[in-house]
This record gives sequence, C-alpha cells and structure tokens, in this order.
Amino acid sequence: MRTRHFLTFASKVTAAHIITYFIAGVIAYPLLTQEFYVGPNPIFKVFMRTEAEPELWGHVVTWFLPAQFLRGLLMAAALYPFFNTLMNWSFKKRFLSISGLYIVLGFWAAAVAAPGTIEGMVYLRPIFTPVVHLKVQPEIVLQGLAWGAVVAFWMGPPPLDRAHGGIQSGVNGPPLSRG
Repeated sequence: MRTRHFLTFASKVTAAHIITYFIAGVIAYPLLTQEFYVGPNPIFKVFMRTEAEPELWGHVVTWFLPAQFLRGLLMAAALYPFFNTLMNWSFKKRFLSISGLYIVLGFWAAAVAAPGTIEGMVYLRPIFTPVVHLKVQPEIVLQGLAWGAVVAFWMGPPPLDRAHGGIQSGVNGPPLSRG
C-alpha cells in the first residue's frame, strides 16, 4: 500500500517538475539566456553541450526527458519521508517550504560550480560575470516557485480541512497529529 502511495506522489512530483522545468526554460531562454548558448560569444559552450554544436546537441535531445524524469523521481524520494508533515501544513507553508528547498538547496547552495550558484560565483572563470549569474536567477526561481505551488496544490488540503472544512492545521503552531 505504501508503494502505491509513493508511486502516486512520485508521479505528481515528477510531472510537476518536467512541466515547470520546460515552461520556465521556454520563457527564460529567449528573454534572458539564449546569448549564453548561441551567438557570437556562447560562454556556456565552454562547459555545456549547446545547440551551437549540433553533433553534441543530439545527446541533449536524446537524454533531456529521461534526465528530467530521473530528477523528478529523486526529488520525490527526498520529499516523501516528510509527506505526512507536509500534508498537515497549510498550502502556503507547504508551497514556501517545497519551493525554498528547491531554490536554496537545489540551486543557490548546491555543491556545484554552475552559473547562479554560490559555488559558481567562487569557482567559475571571470567570463561568468555577475550579470551572467544574475540572468540565470529568474528561470530557476520561477521554476522553483511554480514546482512548489503545483506539488503543494496536488497534495490537497490538510486533513482538518477535508474533515471539517475548518481552519488549516499548522498555520499558527505545530501541525496536528494524525493519531
């Protein structure tokens, strides 16, 4: 029974990740980051496969969806031990917590030197200027907020709301126990 519950949760988390990842990228790419991938000075080409090199880009096209599916599954596995706690929280608290985990732990504080991360600001070469680090932020923040909102929404209302139509548990104090 728990396996089925996890698979349902993982399916929703993964779908939310893939959809929000794609939408955030479609919005940010032409507005903010396209110049880093293609054009006269595609600085991401230094360490990434970009569409500027079609022979390498084929790998991205092949593995994009499986990689995002795996990322979504891993995020679901990391969140699942906290499922009952999250369920007892209001939508707002759940949304802010899930989004915050994604943005802070998954991006800003990630132990990888990538544009926009703290490690990236320290270790990347000077061609990755503060402007580059700032221009990638909206995409990640947008995706993190959208993903957190979708996951929080798909989890449904806290149990007290379902049972009594009342005030959400966990808003002004600790979550109510299910016992």
